[in-house]
Amino acid sequence: MRRWGTFRSSVVLACALAAAFAALALAVPPCPGGPPPTRTLLSGQGRLESVIADAHGRLFFTDETQLLRLDRPGATPKVLVDGVDGPGGLAFDDAGMLLMGRGNNTQDGLTGDVAPQAGVLRIDPDTGANTVYATGLSMANGVARAPDGSLYATNDLGSDVDRVDPAGNTQHGWSHVLSGNGDAVDSTGRWLYVNQTFQPPAVQRVDIQHPDQVTTYVSSSDPADLTAGLDGMTRDSHDNLYLAANGGGQIWKVTPGPTPQLCLLVPGLAKFPSGPSAVAVNGRNLDVVTFGGDVIEVRGVVVKR
Repeated sequence: MRRWGTFRSSVVLACALAAAFAALALAVPPCPGGPPPTRTLLSGQGRLESVIADAHGRLFFTDETQLLRLDRPGATPKVLVDGVDGPGGLAFDDAGMLLMGRGNNTQDGLTGDVAPQAGVLRIDPDTGANTVYATGLSMANGVARAPDGSLYATNDLGSDVDRVDPAGNTQHGWSHVLSGNGDAVDSTGRWLYVNQTFQPPAVQRVDIQHPDQVTTYVSSSDPADLTAGLDGMTRDSHDNLYLAANGGGQIWKVTPGPTPQLCLLVPGLAKFPSGPSAVAVNGRNLDVVTFGGDVIEVRGVVVKR
């Protein structure tokens, strides 16, 4: 009964927040140094969901049914995989193969905590050839890979966080974060960070050694931030987190420390229903994809080791 109640409450809250997403300005304080320069690399690409960059600077991103690759700014995107039922989060394995969530859709999200039907594909980033890597996931909306090879997948219309071990075996309902979306594992492999979408904006922190221990890492209690709609997440090598605030048309940054600091990195992007859905580190830049079909480069904000 708890999980069906979670489904119902998530759907009601999702509808309420979706109606209000564009209504309020957000109150997260600006990051030091002022807004960074941005440029639009692509537009008119449909409703984009996830994004990741490889070591060569190639950009991989998904729309509602496809995985595409952009080899360089100004090039035409190449379709690598077509006909996917709900492409979800993206990660790379140690061999440089892409791991892509599948089943990131409303039906799987609403029923996934009880009857998991989503999965993960393993894809050759050069050819698009793919195989099934894992099954039995709730939604595979956010996908994050840990240093030990484990994969963690979320469900923003439920509460299950699923784990896939390095052999591809799924542990369904490994942990629980209500309306979990974008996620990232820190550089030590100790913590899993998870955005919450249809909840007041917060990043939850899961102790990977003790997945029943979930605490709030950072949040905003300002009423003006209720409609932030946190979506995708990534981290850099210093464990700074970058969050797509879909509802507010912004990118937020979380700087780690004894008291993690939340700030507004990129203001002024389109808001829901065209807002930013995911963000990826690409060298010293961030690449952002949006529900409005844009691929945007945020320049010079990532400090490399």
